[in-house]
Amino acid sequence: MNALETSSRETQPPFIPTQICNNSQIGVNCNVSNSPCDLLKPCQNNGICERNPTDINCYNCLCSRGFNGSHCDFDHRPCKPQTCLDHGECNETSDSSFLCLCHDGWTGIHCQSRIDNCNHTACENHGVCRSIVLNYTCECLGDSYSGRHCEITSTKIIIFQTISKSFSYIAIIALSIVVMFIVIMDILKYCFGIDPTRDDLERIRQEKRKSRVIQQLFYVHSTAVSPE
Repeated sequence: MNALETSSRETQPPFIPTQICNNSQIGVNCNVSNSPCDLLKPCQNNGICERNPTDINCYNCLCSRGFNGSHCDFDHRPCKPQTCLDHGECNETSDSSFLCLCHDGWTGIHCQSRIDNCNHTACENHGVCRSIVLNYTCECLGDSYSGRHCEITSTKIIIFQTISKSFSYIAIIALSIVVMFIVIMDILKYCFGIDPTRDDLERIRQEKRKSRVIQQLFYVHSTAVSPE
């Protein structure tokens, strides 16, 4: 620092405020309130701050309806921003109770549950019910079924079912005929002594005996003509 700068600073006049502020104002121009209500803005949720008349550094918060606390920071309103979870409108029925008017498709005390429109709806032919707002839809299996409740069967399924039933009926009839034949044969044999298969069985036995005799004769003949 040179001597010229030192001399210049020493010759500057001292700072003298242009105004003398009262007890409630501060600032160079006395245009700023020194009230804690203005400086701190401590009261929340639209609370009104009042300066304490006995102590300029203290204040009181006059809270709006539904709020309390030294700074009105405690919310005890029945209807809060998320009381109905954005799915309904909240109406206060008293100072401590509320009623949620739910939007379409929602239900519950807080409108927290989506209405299941499939509770009393049955989709046919293994269709899957999907709940939508104020309605439902049935998702049918492939292209085999269609309709509001999957109640319409496609032509190829009808043909397949008809053929399957036809084969089933044929198999049942054939099995019934076989069973009836066996029952009739048993009745004739054991009740009336008639055996329709007796002659056939006797003929088969005779043929077997003849076959054994021929085999024995052939063996004897072969032994007799064998060379010594």
